[in-house]
Amino acid sequence: MPFRYFYSIVLGLAFFNSSAFGFQKQENPPTAEQAENWTRIIKEKDTPDSVKTQLYLQLINFYESSEEYENMARQAIDFFHYPTFLDSSNWVKKSFLEKALSYRNQIEDSLLLGNLELKIAGAWFNLQEFDSAISHYTRALEHLDENDSLYIADTYFFRGQAEDYQGNMLEAMQDYQIARDIYESQGDEDFANYTKGGMAILFSKYGIYEPAQGIREELVEFYKTREIEGDLGVQLYNMAETYRKMGEETLQLQKLKELEALIPFEPEDFYLEAMTYFSFSRHYGEKNELQSQREYFQKGEEVKDKVPQNWNENGAYLITKGLLEIKSGNLVEGKAIAQRLLDLSASKENMDHRIGALELLEEAYEKSGQTDEALNALRQLTSYKDSIFEANQATSFAYYQTLYETEKKEREILRKNLELEDLQTETRFRIQVFLGVILVLIVGGIIFFLSLNLKNTRKAKKLQEEFSQELLKIQEEERKRISKDLHDGLGQSLLLIKNKVALNQPENAGEMLDTAISELRSIARSLHPMQLEKLGLAQALIHLLDQIDSETDIFVSHEIEPLSKTLDKNVELQLYRIAQESINNILKHSEAKAMRVLLEQRENHIELSIEDNGKGFDFSEKYQDFHSLGLKTLKERTGSIKGTMKVNSEKGKGTKLSFLIYG
Repeated sequence: MPFRYFYSIVLGLAFFNSSAFGFQKQENPPTAEQAENWTRIIKEKDTPDSVKTQLYLQLINFYESSEEYENMARQAIDFFHYPTFLDSSNWVKKSFLEKALSYRNQIEDSLLLGNLELKIAGAWFNLQEFDSAISHYTRALEHLDENDSLYIADTYFFRGQAEDYQGNMLEAMQDYQIARDIYESQGDEDFANYTKGGMAILFSKYGIYEPAQGIREELVEFYKTREIEGDLGVQLYNMAETYRKMGEETLQLQKLKELEALIPFEPEDFYLEAMTYFSFSRHYGEKNELQSQREYFQKGEEVKDKVPQNWNENGAYLITKGLLEIKSGNLVEGKAIAQRLLDLSASKENMDHRIGALELLEEAYEKSGQTDEALNALRQLTSYKDSIFEANQATSFAYYQTLYETEKKEREILRKNLELEDLQTETRFRIQVFLGVILVLIVGGIIFFLSLNLKNTRKAKKLQEEFSQELLKIQEEERKRISKDLHDGLGQSLLLIKNKVALNQPENAGEMLDTAISELRSIARSLHPMQLEKLGLAQALIHLLDQIDSETDIFVSHEIEPLSKTLDKNVELQLYRIAQESINNILKHSEAKAMRVLLEQRENHIELSIEDNGKGFDFSEKYQDFHSLGLKTLKERTGSIKGTMKVNSEKGKGTKLSFLIYG
C-alpha cells in the first residue's frame, strides 16, 4: 500500500482530547521546541497509544521537512520498537522505515543505515514475507563494519530465522553458527544461548534429533546453574516435544515432570504453563489414560485464559483438544477440530500440525465406523510422512556432507599450519643442537657415569636386602622345624620315660624328668612360639611377659592392645621376634630392675615400644661395634617388614626401643 494511505489512517486516529497533550493540527510548520515537547510526551507512561502513534508520525514529518534525515531515521526505528494498537502496524512501520531509507544518500552514519535495513527486514519478517526479509538482512550486513559486532550477530541470527521459515536449512544453520560465534567472542551468553536454541529447533525440525537434544542438554545445565527458570522451562518443553516425535515416551514424560516442577515460573509465564499442561494431556491421551488426560487439559484451560491470544489458531492446543474429544467419545466435535486444524496447517505450512490433524481424523473416522474415510486419512498421513521423511533425509545428508566438507577444509588448514610449525621448530632445533652439542656431550658423560654408579649401588643394596630377608626367612623355617622335632619327638620320649620310672618309683626321678620336660618346652617356645599361631601377636606377647615376670626378679608391666585387623603372619612373627630379642638384651645386658612393653594400633601404623631403667649405652658406639649383632639384627628384622626403628638411650638412664610398622 502507498505510504500516504497509512499516513491518512494515522492522522484520523485519536484526535479526541489531543489538545490536553499540547498539540493539534496546525497550518504553520512545527518548531523545534514543539518537536522536543512531542518527544517528552511520547516518553510519558500515561500518554495513550493512539496519541504516541500520531506524535511519532509528526516527528518523522518534522525531521523530513527540516532535512534532518538521521533524526528522521532514528524516529522510524524507535517507532518500529513501539507496540502500536493498529492491526496493520507492521505495514505502517515498514512504510515509515522505507520513507527514511529513501534518503540513504543523505545519511552518513553507516551503523544507522545498517540498523534501518535491519528493522525493515524485521517488518517484512513479521509480515511473513521471508524473501524480502532475507534480502534486507543481507543489505544490512553491507552497511555494518567490524566495529558493529553485536549488530552483525543480530543480523545473522535474524536472517537465520528467516532462512529457516523459508525452508533453507543449510543457509539457516550457517547464519546461526556465525551469530553464535560472534556472541560468544563478545561475551554475550544470553544471545549465544538463544542462537543455540534456534539451532536445536532447526535440527529437530529436520529430524536431526541427536545434535538438537545435545544442544538442549547443554542449555538446560547452563540455565540450572544460573537458576534462570523461564529459559530453562522453554528448553525442557522443546526437549519433551522432540522426544515425543522420536517416540521416546518415557524420556518425554521425564522432561515434562521436570518442567512441571518449575511451576509457577519465575518470572511469570502463563503461556508456557498452559502449553506444559496441554503437553501432559496429549501424552496421557496417546497412552489412553483418560482421567489424567482430562485433569491436565482442565489445568491448561484454566491458565490459557490469562494469555491474550487466539487459541483457536494454536495448533498444539487444537491437537490436544481434538484428541480429548475423540478419547471422550465426542467424535463429531473431534472431527470438526481436526478438520479446522488441517485447514489451518495448510495455510501456515506447518507440517507437525498437519500430521497431528491427519492422525486425529484417522482415529475419529475409525471409531465412527467410517472405514473408507479412515483409510483415506491414513493414506494421506502415510504419504505426507513419507514425503517429509524423504525431504528430511535429503536435507540431513546435505547437512552432514557440508559438515564433513567444512571439517575436511579445517583439517587441511590445520595440517598446513602444523607443517609450517614443524618446519620452524625443526630450524630452531637444528640451531640449538649446533650450539649446544658440546655442552650436551659433557653433561651427558657426567650423567652417564653418575647414573651407572648409582645403579650399581642400588643393585648392591638390593642384593644385600634380599640376602638379609632370605637369611631371616631360612632361620625361621629352621627354628620351626627344630621346635617341632623337639616338641613332638624328644618331648614325647621323655614323657614315656617319666611314666615308666614312675611305675618303679625311684626317688626324685619324676621331679628330674619334669624339669627336663619344662626346659625342653622352654627351648621349643623360644625356637618357635606356638602361642603366636594359636593366640595371635597380642596374646603371645602377654604370655611371654607373664613368663618372664614369674621367672625373673625384673618388674614387668605392659599395655598391649588387641589388634583390630589381621596382620600378615610374617609381620606378626617378626614383631614377636623383635620383642623377644629386645627383652633378651634387657635380661642379659641392661641390669634393669623394671621394664615396660607397649603395643598400640594407630590409624595407619602399629607401634611396639620396649623400655627399661637399666644402665643404658651409647648408641653410636654400640651400633658400630662389629661384635654387637643385637641392634643390627633388630634393624634387619624391622626393615624386612617395611618398618622403622628408633633407639633412645643414654648411659645410666636406661633404654627405649620404638618400632613403627606401616601398612
